[in-house]
Amino acid sequence: MLRRSPFAAAVPPPSKAPVNPATARLLAQRHRILARARRQQLGFWRSLGRSNRLFPRKLIVTREGKWIIGITLLLGAGAVNTGNNLLYLVLSLCISVISVSGILSELNLKGIAVQRHYPTELTLGEAMPLRLEVQNDKGRSALHIEVGELVDDADVEARPGYLLQLAPHEKGQAFAQLRALRRGPIATVGLQITTGYPFGFARKVRLYDTPAYLLSLPNVAHVDLPRLGAPARGSLDLGRKAGQGDAFRALRDARAGDSLRDIHWKVSARRERLIAREWEADASRLCLVRFVHVAPEPDSDVGSLDGACATVAGLCAALLNAGLSVGLETLRGQVTASLETTANSEQLLRIRRHLAQLTLADRRPPASWPVPDEEWAELAQRADATAAEIARGAPLSWPEGLQRMSAELFIVGFASRPEVRVAAPAHVQVLLAPDGTIASVLRPDARTLGAA
Repeated sequence: MLRRSPFAAAVPPPSKAPVNPATARLLAQRHRILARARRQQLGFWRSLGRSNRLFPRKLIVTREGKWIIGITLLLGAGAVNTGNNLLYLVLSLCISVISVSGILSELNLKGIAVQRHYPTELTLGEAMPLRLEVQNDKGRSALHIEVGELVDDADVEARPGYLLQLAPHEKGQAFAQLRALRRGPIATVGLQITTGYPFGFARKVRLYDTPAYLLSLPNVAHVDLPRLGAPARGSLDLGRKAGQGDAFRALRDARAGDSLRDIHWKVSARRERLIAREWEADASRLCLVRFVHVAPEPDSDVGSLDGACATVAGLCAALLNAGLSVGLETLRGQVTASLETTANSEQLLRIRRHLAQLTLADRRPPASWPVPDEEWAELAQRADATAAEIARGAPLSWPEGLQRMSAELFIVGFASRPEVRVAAPAHVQVLLAPDGTIASVLRPDARTLGAA
C-alpha cells in the first residue's frame, strides 16, 4: 500500500463540465499525440505490462537469470534426448531454484508501505534527495529493497534509494534522487519497489500508480545590474511606513524592546509614562520586470525559455539585492511587488515559481506538458490568439488586472524577434539572445532615469 504524505503534490483531476467543440478538438488531438508517443516510447508489450490490473507484478530478467534459463533449457533438451537420470536431476534442481526465487521475491514485496516526505519543488539541473519512509507490515523481514520514483520523461533522471533489511514491523528510510533537466511542471508515473532477492536471477517490480507532480524552478543567473540613475521625484517611491529609518514619524507609548535612545524623555515626564519616537522606514523604489516570453526562433520549443527564465530571475534578484521592490509581469499573469524589502528570498521564490510555469506565449504547449486538460486547452487557445496578434503586427497587451502604479519598467524580450511589440513603453529594455543570455541593454527614456 502507498501512504500519501501532505508534502506530495497533486494536480486536480479534470472536471466533468461540458466543453465547447473547439476545446474538445484540442483535447482529442492532445490525447492522440500522447497515446502515439507512449506507444513509441514504451512499445506495446511494455505499455501492456504497466497495467496493475493485468500484471500486478512486473518481472525483469537479469543477465544471470538469462544464463540460468538458457542452461535449464539445454539441460531439458539433453535429458529428453539421452534419458540420463543425472541430467533430469540437475534439470529439476535448476527449475526448483527458479521457482523458489520467484516465490521468495513475491513474499519479499508483500506488506510494504511507502510514504513520501519531500517538497514538491526542485531546481533545474540539481539533484534533489527524496526521503521515502518504508514500513514492513508483515511478520518477516524484507531484504534488498529498492524504492524510488518511476519517470518516463527523458528530461528527468531518477535514482532509487536502497534498504538492505527491514525487520518485521520496522520502519526505515530510503533516499532516492531526482534531477530535472528542464524547467516546468514534472509528473512521475508513480512509485516503484524493486527487489532482486534472493538470487538476483530476476528483478521483481511492484508499481504504485500514484504519480507525484513536482515543479522544476529555473536557475538564477548572474546579471550585472545596469546603473539605474536617479528616479523621477515622487513617482517611483513606495509609500513610507513605520520602521528603522532616519525620518521622524510620530510619538507612541513605549513597548518592550524599544531602545532607550528612542525614548522622548521630556514628553514622557510631562505625560507621566514612557513615550517613544517612531521612525519611518526608508522608502523603496518600485521596479516592474515585464517578460515577453515568445519563441526566440522558428524551431524553438518550450525548453528554449529555460535560459531566458534564468536571466529574468537573475535580473529580479539583482534588483531585489539593490534594495528595490520588484514585481514581475508576463503575458500569462503577474507576481505583485512586495512592500517588505526584507523578504527578498520569498519574493524571488514567488518569481521563480511563476517563471517555471511559463510556456511560449505564441506557441501551443507540448502535449506532454503535465497540466490538466482544461489548463492545457486554455494555454493553447491563448497561444493561438497571441500568434495571430503578432502576425497582424498589433502590439501585445498585458493581461487585465495587473498592477498599475508608477514604477520603473524593465521590458525583457528577444533580440531575434524585432517584430514583436508591446503596448507599454519601457525605461530599460533588455534584449536577450536565443540562448537566454543578455545581448544588449537599451534606455529609450534616459531623461526619466537620469544619466547612466
